[in-house]
Amino acid sequence: MAIINKGGNFSNVNILQLDNDGNMLACPTCGSTHLIKRGKDKNTVGEPQRYQCRDCNKKTNSPNKIKNFEVENKFYDEEISTEDLIKQRVDTFNRKEKKERNEEFLNIRIKDDKPIGLYIMGDPHIDDDGCDMPSVIKHLDITNKTDGMYACNVGDLQNNWARRTKLAGLWAEQSTSAEQAWQLTEWLVNYTNWLFIVAGNHDMWSGEGDPLKWITRPLKTTYAPHNIRVKLKLPKHNIRVNCSHNFRGHSIYNTAHGIVRHAIFNARDHLLMAGHTHVSGYMPIKDANSDITMHCVQVGSYKKYDNYAKMLNLPNKMMSPCAVAVFNTYLPDTHPDFTKIFWEVQEGAEYLKFLRKKK
Repeated sequence: MAIINKGGNFSNVNILQLDNDGNMLACPTCGSTHLIKRGKDKNTVGEPQRYQCRDCNKKTNSPNKIKNFEVENKFYDEEISTEDLIKQRVDTFNRKEKKERNEEFLNIRIKDDKPIGLYIMGDPHIDDDGCDMPSVIKHLDITNKTDGMYACNVGDLQNNWARRTKLAGLWAEQSTSAEQAWQLTEWLVNYTNWLFIVAGNHDMWSGEGDPLKWITRPLKTTYAPHNIRVKLKLPKHNIRVNCSHNFRGHSIYNTAHGIVRHAIFNARDHLLMAGHTHVSGYMPIKDANSDITMHCVQVGSYKKYDNYAKMLNLPNKMMSPCAVAVFNTYLPDTHPDFTKIFWEVQEGAEYLKFLRKKK
């Protein structure tokens, strides 16, 4: 019980009231230890001592007892001073702001004055039984063998069904184990030199300690959660690429609606691309201010056979599981033919080879 001192100066109280065992006595009404003796209570058997509280003036013959003990090593909460806490928060914000400003664009310098191409891989779901593995290998092999073609990934490398949710039961519907899923994912990450990999919602289900982060760490590729903006710095051009696993917004009339909306109201990039919905879509938009043509590309998925889509009777709106964007750097970026989109990897590769042989 804490010693409570209301309305008085405890340091001036010279005499504390103690019982025969040395326990301090306190007022049962207000808890104060400012008690004085007020004679005997002759109306009670045994005529006990009566006390009066100096704080509340109540009288009692049954005061509370504050047991006589002393704590020699009092425990304290591990607290940080307010001044140190404020300084810590300021430092944390400054580090965060520096990081965000630094990562507004991922700057990639490509020392190549010839046209280049980007192979845009749609959601792989590499461990799913419905994943079109022959096409995955074929398209990556074409990319690896084509000069000037670089690979990028919009996310959802594997199913990675979230544990402790109703999705965890879906592991039983695929023939690969969780360990084999990571084995396939590691193979995919190392099969080509990815410019960047964006983590999709399935990838993010790993939570803290995401294995993909550690798998990609020793590689040149950049692994980013949800989205990334890239500036490809070529000798004569800076090509801006905006990749998000998914852009907000849907329309029954345009499968690339979310990307288009973002291009019109937010970014002014040469190429904007997304995955997630397992449908294909495309729409070029002329930016009146910069005169560039913004190409909005919605790529599909290598998960060719999807039980979930079948259950919901979703129509197949996928032209291709991927796309190829070819940038003709012999032209100014305001030229309508500066960027061309292909839905077949081989066709995109052949066009890129043709352009690179022109000069």
